[in-house]
Formats: sequence, C-alpha cells, structure tokens
Amino acid sequence: MKSQFLTATGAAALLLLSQTAQANTLVSTIIGAYDAECGSTCVVNSGITSYATNGGSGFDTPSLFILNITGQSFTNVTLGLTGYQDAANGGTGMTFQSPGPGPASALTLSLPNIAPHQVYQLIWGSGGVGISGGSGINLFHGDYDDQLGDIAGTGASDPAGDHCGTLDTHNSSICAFVGNFDVAFSAKLGGNPISSNFSPDNTQGGGNVTGKFVGWEGLDIDGLSETSPDSHLNTFPGTLAKIFTGTNQSGGGGSTSVPEPTSLSLMAAGLGALAFSRRRRKAD
Repeated sequence: MKSQFLTATGAAALLLLSQTAQANTLVSTIIGAYDAECGSTCVVNSGITSYATNGGSGFDTPSLFILNITGQSFTNVTLGLTGYQDAANGGTGMTFQSPGPGPASALTLSLPNIAPHQVYQLIWGSGGVGISGGSGINLFHGDYDDQLGDIAGTGASDPAGDHCGTLDTHNSSICAFVGNFDVAFSAKLGGNPISSNFSPDNTQGGGNVTGKFVGWEGLDIDGLSETSPDSHLNTFPGTLAKIFTGTNQSGGGGSTSVPEPTSLSLMAAGLGALAFSRRRRKAD
C-alpha cells in the first residue's frame, strides 16, 4: 500500500511537471487606440515601432496594434467580433436594452501574417481585410459608432448618466446606441496556438488588462456613441489585452507559466517519493 501511495504521488508530480511545461505563457500584447492622433503612445513600451497616426480619418476610427515581440511570425491570424449590447446584440437600438438581445452580431476578420518584431496596425473599416461569417450590423464599419445615425434620439441619456453630445456637442445629432463587442484574437506561433479574448468592459467576455471599461471604440460603457469616450481627446491608448499560448485565453489574465506554491510543494513531495522508491528497489 505504501509503495502504491508513493507511486501515485510520484505520478502526480510528473503530471504537474508536464502541465507546467505546457503552461500558458505570455507572448505579446494588443494596444487599443481611438482617433488618428495617438502619437508614439499607440505602442506603449514595445521598443519596436511608433506610429504618428493610425492612418485612418481624423475622427471615429478605432484601431488595434498587435505587437509581435517574438522571433517567429504569427500565422493564421484572425479576429472574432461578437456584439453583447442592444443593437450590436440583435436589438434595434431604439431604447436602451430593449427589446432585448437577439442573435448577436458577429464577424470574423482574416488578418495577414505578422512578422517577428513587428506591429500590425488594424484600422477599423480598412481595406484589404477579409470578412467572413457576418451577421447583424457591421461591427467592422469604418464609422462603427455612428452607423445607426440618430437612432437613440438627440439628447438621449443612458444608464451610466451620459447623454448624446457630452463633451462632443457638435455631433449630438448622430448619437447612436450601437453597443460594444467582445474581441477574440487567435493565431499560430511556431505551429502552436496563441490567443487573447478581451472586451472594452471587464465584466464581459474575457475582460481586459485595465480591469475596467475602456472606451477605445469611442462608445461609453452602455454602448452609446457621442459621449465622453467619443470626445476626440485621445485619453487612451494603452495595453488592452495580453496574448498567451493556448486557445481561448483571457486577454486580461496574468501569465500562468510559474507554478503556485502548493503545486511546487506537491511536486517536491512527489519527486522525493519517486527518489525514495527507487532507492528501496536498489536496496531490495
């Protein structure tokens, strides 16, 4: 019985070692920006490349900067966009959260390979990006936040206390309740999967690294455009998400490549048990 216990403990140690070797490791980051004039801060602490503008129009242009800081290319790169609020989630946008969600709007974007030590700049609505599986309103529309026009009604307020035209009164007539969406990045690195699932709102999807809502799309937390996040003041970009090895990884999570103390203790006990078992066999 004791020998069986030692063997089981040793097997557990080997399993933990195997899991640690395959642990999900941080490999890169994704930067979010809104409007063109984001300067060198579009690629925070990357040490790779700086962008003076995002190459789009001066206003209403969300963009993502995908940093490849590794020595190998990202291949089979896709972004999945899935709406989670009102119009972006199948509603009409006429009133907040009513008539309730329907089939979620969704798009899959096919992106080119990203070379080692390069930054890929994805501008919303930019040409040359393949789109598949689209349903509902166009989440990749170049002017996504305004594509429904004045459907929320001029001067309308949302549950967060914002209203059309807050800090952006010249655009109050095109306020819209289009809603936010989750983003799912996936690719291959050296033939192995890497991924990052994130959202502007940390309570949705995979969350983001800030732990709070970020209006990088120009929409507020309730999905209303032409409010404070759409004031064209460039108060963000920053790191929105982390990219890890493995599939369906949370972009707001931390690296899991280092075992927890309890795992280390069990690992040590198991390895000790294996060594003791081997010594007993030799003595026999």
